[in-house]
Parts: sequence; C-alpha cells; structure tokens
Amino acid sequence: MEANNNNGGNGGQDNDASELMAAIIAAQMGDSGSGPFSVYPETFSPNISCVDNSTPWTTSEAASALSSSCSNCGSASGENWVCLKTRKILCSRYVNGCAVAHFQQNPDSPIHLSVSDLSIWDHNMDAYLDVFAIEELKPAFEAFHMAKHGIEAVFHDRVGGEMGGLVEGMVIDMKGQDDDDDKKPAAK
Repeated sequence: MEANNNNGGNGGQDNDASELMAAIIAAQMGDSGSGPFSVYPETFSPNISCVDNSTPWTTSEAASALSSSCSNCGSASGENWVCLKTRKILCSRYVNGCAVAHFQQNPDSPIHLSVSDLSIWDHNMDAYLDVFAIEELKPAFEAFHMAKHGIEAVFHDRVGGEMGGLVEGMVIDMKGQDDDDDKKPAAK
C-alpha cells in the first residue's frame, strides 16, 4: 500500500502521526528480530513529581539539546536522553549508558525524554510513559516537538479503552472521522 503524502492543509500533522507510528512499529521489532511486540505506555507514574517544570522549557533550549553531545562522555550518537529533573543530556544504554548511570546515581531523577523519538521513559517503573495522559510531561514534550518538527504538538482527547492515549489519538487521526459521524443524517 502506498502512503498518501498529501498533508491536507493541516501543517503536516498526518505525516507527523505516520512517522511516529512508523517509529513505534520499528521500536517494537526489538533486537531479537522475532517480530513486533506490544508496548503500552503507562498513563500514571508515582514518580511524576520529579519532573521539574518550574522553569518553562523553551524551543531554543530543546533545539540545543537535540544537537548536543552527552554531557558525561561526549558521545554525539543522536541516541541521547534528557533528564526531566536535572535537564542533563545523557547517552542511551545502547551507547555508553550515561542516562542509566545518572539514574542509578540519582534515583530521584528517573524520568527521561529521548531526543531521537521523543518517547519518555521512567527508570523506576521500567516503562514508557504516555505523554498524552500525563499533564506534567507535556511542557517538555511540546518544546522538543516544536524544536524537532517545527510544528506544535497536537494532544488528542482520550477516548477510553485499553490502549494508551498516544495510540488512540493516532487511530482517530488515521480514521479521519469520529464515531458521531455515523449518526448524522445524510445530506440531501
């Protein structure tokens, strides 16, 4: 099936959602090569109070972090994470492990944002967090999204069910209509 690259005048939001879905699917393939597995981001974290939003995130601060090297080892791999408490830029466990080491040395700093795909990880929970469901994550995500993609992040209303808000929001976007459209009378 060929992808439709027409953004429909919505500032590229369909392409952005498609790229995010492709990144999620690629991440689900895992290192084993055995195929996809399900990732359900958590909609709550008992560690959320560690996220420091006292100084607002700026797009320029996020843009700088996107192009920065690891503050510990200097790696410029592009696989860096930003601690949402200290704002340190640290490389992933698959590079030199500085983000994990930072968490191990600072257990009160468990929540980090990936500069490569903007996912958010809670080391204490060993789980991804749903930025669409946890308000405290939105300021950092919005700044990084604007810096990385040049457009504002769109936060969809949650629609309930088992799936996290991230996936549900994308399903609504891809469907192109909500369930109420089925109940509207046909135009004459």
